[in-house]
Amino acid sequence: MSPLANMKPIRRLRNHYLFRNLRSSLRLYLEDRLTVVFLLAFLFVLFLAAVGPQLAPYDPNKIFIVNGEIAQLEPPSATHPLGTTSRGQDVLSRLLIGARPTITTGLFGGAIIVGIGTLIGVTAGYYGGRVDDVLMRFTDFAFGIPLIPTAIVLAAYFGVGFWSTILVIGVLLWRNNARVFRSQVLQIREREHVQAAKMLGASDLYIITRHILPNIGGMIVLFFALGTGLTILISASLAFLGFANLELPTWGLMLRNAYQSGYMTDAWWWTLTTGFAISLTVLSIFMLGRGYERVHETDISEFGE
Repeated sequence: MSPLANMKPIRRLRNHYLFRNLRSSLRLYLEDRLTVVFLLAFLFVLFLAAVGPQLAPYDPNKIFIVNGEIAQLEPPSATHPLGTTSRGQDVLSRLLIGARPTITTGLFGGAIIVGIGTLIGVTAGYYGGRVDDVLMRFTDFAFGIPLIPTAIVLAAYFGVGFWSTILVIGVLLWRNNARVFRSQVLQIREREHVQAAKMLGASDLYIITRHILPNIGGMIVLFFALGTGLTILISASLAFLGFANLELPTWGLMLRNAYQSGYMTDAWWWTLTTGFAISLTVLSIFMLGRGYERVHETDISEFGE
């Protein structure tokens, strides 16, 4: 009988335990009222991203004319609940349309960030030796690259498209979580259950997927949340500086247009709502990731590794 066959009862027990505690983990996650508030807020943002174009009352590029003149900087009213821009466009429509590209940018950017960081960090921590030295020196080099200036240069070189912006941000922000994952894997690989799996002849891929990654699952989710939030903030910054697709009405581009109009402080309905949408989205993502890490740490401690 293969030595790995002896591990099947242990795997079944572990899977049964994790499935049985899924309900208790969800209950623990929802016990924090603040987490529930941010969860509802994020679900609302996701809802807007999914159906925003259908909910938008007007075409986001439509210029409204009132009494033969452009309806510039109209305050909130029944016709325009969030007022109009300096070009006479409906703010609410542009806000709803901009939710989808903003959230999409954040999610894909977060996935790239945590994907690269996990690959490098886990590989360096698990194998150690020369592999660790090479990957960590590469990470040190990445830390020496300034974020915003490099992002501007790369965006200008590759073009200020939607996907190029996501890729540029993703390949620059993985460096922090790579180091954290490495330090965690260095500790996990010395634990008894990992050493026992090695003695039983388990492959490296098996050990990494069954013993290493589950133990850092909470941190992976946390760094995915952080990466998603940072991607939204940095993409908004790049849009504000003009290094973004100016035809895509993201929330960052809305702030840029408000600033360039010269009415950023006067047209509060234009800037405040957009800034609040970005802040609420990023804060909700951060808090949800932190809440999941707390629940994951509780599950791991109760299971006894």
